[in-house]
Amino acid sequence: MEFQQLKKRLAEEAKANEICEEWYNHILNAPSKERLLTLFVKGLDFCLKNEFTDDLWAEFQGMRQHYGVFKNEPIEVKDLRNVVAFGTSEGTAEFTGFHVAQIWARDNVKISIKTSGYAYITVDIADRAEVEITASDAARVSVFLHGGNYTGSTTDNARIKVIDKRN
Repeated sequence: MEFQQLKKRLAEEAKANEICEEWYNHILNAPSKERLLTLFVKGLDFCLKNEFTDDLWAEFQGMRQHYGVFKNEPIEVKDLRNVVAFGTSEGTAEFTGFHVAQIWARDNVKISIKTSGYAYITVDIADRAEVEITASDAARVSVFLHGGNYTGSTTDNARIKVIDKRN
């Protein structure tokens, strides 16, 4: 699909889901697909509530993974700032050193997260997602459990804090 048409379709779909005027204009004025993906991650709360159609997702194939966005595909990342996993995505995410990151796992995602060093990671788990976390050294992980399942293990001075939001 031609880029101008893509922006128009995304903006129309977002407007139908009651996006604010400011973000509607951000979509229409985006200079590239890369900028659209950046807007997706920055506006993730809105995007998680209002899923876009598969044909629009297909327009970002091969590019969205670089921005940490995965839908129905393998996950294999190291030290990304954001990881957003949907559908039936499965794989691993590793965070080392002083890395700081956010992870969102929803739908039927299965992801194994390994943290070490002084990494600080927040993980939001929803729907039926299955997340396994291994933390070592002085790594810190905060898990926000909205649904799904979580298992975790720590060694050394690592800590995993779970906040149950399923009420």
